[in-house]
Amino acid sequence: MIGKISHGNSFGDCLDYLTRVKQDKQPSEKRVWHIIDSDGVRLNVGEEGWRKMATSDVERPTLTRSKIKDPCGHISLGFSPNDSDRMTDDFMLKIAHEYMEKMGITDTPYIIVRHTDKEHPHCHIMFSRVNYNGKIIKPVTNLYRNKAVCADVTKRHNLTMGTDSLNLDTSKLRGSERSRVEIIQAATEVLHDVTITDWPMFRNALARRGIIANALFSGEGDERKLKT
Repeated sequence: MIGKISHGNSFGDCLDYLTRVKQDKQPSEKRVWHIIDSDGVRLNVGEEGWRKMATSDVERPTLTRSKIKDPCGHISLGFSPNDSDRMTDDFMLKIAHEYMEKMGITDTPYIIVRHTDKEHPHCHIMFSRVNYNGKIIKPVTNLYRNKAVCADVTKRHNLTMGTDSLNLDTSKLRGSERSRVEIIQAATEVLHDVTITDWPMFRNALARRGIIANALFSGEGDERKLKT
């Protein structure tokens, strides 16, 4: 299991992405999303203006206080294809609820949307980072806590341990996201090569894969060292 934290200001843009607004004219059986849970949100899916209504419900707590940076919370939970057979909507929702509680995402409006457009099961959680009491939900910006919670939930439910971007199929990615994952995968492959023993060899191995790596150093003169 992996939790990916995104940051954003626009509740509307986030909901458009989660519910694939561009698929509205397609038959329902061809859509790659469905809502599996929500709280404090009116979801009259299919009615004219339903997204605007849902967006205003999620956003409402943020209007009770001064503006904050990235008020729209968005976290995706990804699971290994090895766990696909277990990932019913009910089980995925159980995992999502446990994750949310451990991350402090409570007492706030939210929508959980499952996507079916990739090989690995995954869902998205959209929520207000200001709860019903007007307090900011700060733990969701803590990447270390996210990693620890994912590890704990993975172990408790005997899920496959996530390896971040290493197992992603890059052919299904686009633009900068594809480039980022390809670089991570190539660098990891090189690092696991026991014949690569120093920086020049590492840099040259990446160059053979079409990746230019520039070193960052600290110190001066004889104290100059490669940053890690």
